[in-house]
Amino acid sequence: MKSIILLFVCFILSIPDVFGRPSTDESIKISILTCSPGDQLYSIYGHNAIRIINANKGTDLVYNYGTFDFNTSGFAIKFMRGKLPYMLSVAEFYDFLGEYQYFNRSVTEQELQLDSMQKQKIIEYLNVNMMPENRAYKYDFFDDNCATRLRDIIDKNVDHFEWDQSKASGKTFRQIIKEYQKKMPWTDFGIDLIIGSPADRKTTLSEESFIPDYLSTAIFYARYRDDIKTGLQYRKTEILPKKKKDAPNNFLWSPWMVFLILLLIEINIFIRVLKGQKSKWIQLYDKIWLVIVILSSTLLLFMWFATDHIPTKYNWNILWANPLIPFWWWANRKGSGSSLW
Repeated sequence: MKSIILLFVCFILSIPDVFGRPSTDESIKISILTCSPGDQLYSIYGHNAIRIINANKGTDLVYNYGTFDFNTSGFAIKFMRGKLPYMLSVAEFYDFLGEYQYFNRSVTEQELQLDSMQKQKIIEYLNVNMMPENRAYKYDFFDDNCATRLRDIIDKNVDHFEWDQSKASGKTFRQIIKEYQKKMPWTDFGIDLIIGSPADRKTTLSEESFIPDYLSTAIFYARYRDDIKTGLQYRKTEILPKKKKDAPNNFLWSPWMVFLILLLIEINIFIRVLKGQKSKWIQLYDKIWLVIVILSSTLLLFMWFATDHIPTKYNWNILWANPLIPFWWWANRKGSGSSLW
């Protein structure tokens, strides 16, 4: 009788998702890699990829949603207009790591606490994505990038867990990206100029995971809905440390200093005009600003209406960089009988 009971218990416990989560296949390990920001514009927000180690097959692969083909026809125009296809690629782990070591960027690994079924679902999902007809996707900085793709993989293939919504920062998209732009003040100024009101909406926990560091934090706090609230993160390891390097900070060539100088010039011109003084250099200064307004309004209109970039739409900087200003200036100069140039 005892033998029958023992066999019955063993049979029940071997059935997945009845009295517990299925057993874990220790030969397969799946982890999220988070790479620190780089010095180039395309890398200042960091990067995510997913690593899969299969000890039985002797493979150690990194799946990367952040690649694109420089040989794409019309590469520059497609990139500017938000029409450049990004794609999923796969590489050997140490080849992937070598690039970040060369550029002095740290790499942190978060191994996920997954059962055999979840691991298999993720592997199958990636294999389907690697098919030629599925590899490419339309990149969107806020909504569909290397980090959001991994967030979605977890959402679609890992059951019975939940993100900790209380850890949402409540920041806007603009506030989040400015954290990564502060060491590049002119880049920060330029991006502030071309992104519109969609960037000023507060993010949810899911939305703020478009930044790799924020996805990493969300994974750290995610928990399974079991009695002991098991963490989605099994362990965290710093694979590649970053050598500290002080970034140069030229305050004299910062936007604040340049625009302060321009303000002083404007005050000087205003005082001279009040005194009835007019000179060629004042007229030249006005023309320079006219050209700046024309170029700015052209850029804003192009980014708003001629591209697929959602963050650059509804940009109310168009109120000061108004495309009607050149026409008002032209009419004013013509009416006064002055030479247009």
